[in-house]
Amino acid sequence: MKKILVLIVSALLMCGMVLGVSACDSRVKVRVLQYAEHGSLDNCYEGIVAGLEEKGYGSDVIDITRINAKGSESDNTTYASSIINESPAVAVGIATPSAYALASAARGDVPVVFTAVSDPTAESANFEAFDNVTGSSDKLPVESQLKLITDFFKTKDSARTEAVKIGIIYTRTEANSVSHIAEFKALASQYNVEIVEAVVDTATDIPLAIDSIIAQVDCFNNLTDNNVVQNLDTLLDKADAAGKPVFGSEIEQVKKGCLASCSLDYFKLGKQTGYMIAEILGGKSANDIEFLYLTDGYSVDYNSTVAQTLGFTLPSDYEGANDAAA
Repeated sequence: MKKILVLIVSALLMCGMVLGVSACDSRVKVRVLQYAEHGSLDNCYEGIVAGLEEKGYGSDVIDITRINAKGSESDNTTYASSIINESPAVAVGIATPSAYALASAARGDVPVVFTAVSDPTAESANFEAFDNVTGSSDKLPVESQLKLITDFFKTKDSARTEAVKIGIIYTRTEANSVSHIAEFKALASQYNVEIVEAVVDTATDIPLAIDSIIAQVDCFNNLTDNNVVQNLDTLLDKADAAGKPVFGSEIEQVKKGCLASCSLDYFKLGKQTGYMIAEILGGKSANDIEFLYLTDGYSVDYNSTVAQTLGFTLPSDYEGANDAAA
């Protein structure tokens, strides 16, 4: 009896000390790599958890862990390799750099689900080139955003005929940003706007980039560029000092001080992504799940406090808009 007890204790110790506690956990392993710390990506993760729970994959069924690379490329690559080495049932990448790092490390051996990837077929980050990968896009409603910006400027000057000059700061290595910039430029003449861009490589480049164009523009438009979003306070401070509005791309940016946004609902995007993960956990191949593009996940948000400070009013077309300052 004593021998049996010793063997049981030894086995439990082996399980906890050698294999790690999770090795004795019967729950299904889901690992999430998030590229940066900001509200929209956090909302995306919360949506994923909610979507999984709705499909019956709560914490009693799955062991879900999130790692945040905090915008570090080297950490992002290291974390992606570590996650794939764990052989989870599904690896989830939030934002293009993390999703791409996971897909590259997995090489088809582990199902990868991406989200918050604006253009999954972009030349610089084409997820169609990978096996066992699917996910959801956070492509911005660029045309609606341009209309929103010009409509706000008409509340200051209804007879305005000159083009609205929109400044955009973006990171050259972010495929999402490059894709969005191209779309803004393609639609610029149609909405009588001019895009004035400033390209950065790192966060330290952002203050100088803003300074280089701030005198040339009427406003700024902030994308979902992870590098710039993490440093949104810098852009808002400089724009506020110059009396120029910043338009955002989702509600968290408007809460922080952007004037308005035709916003993507990142919680809803995450929830839909959670449904996709649930399908894979239920036995479906990632290859059989098409990339998801939201068609009804957008809303208009504005900040009445910022509007009043800068002398703008809410355009009549947006009377039902959500006041993020409330």
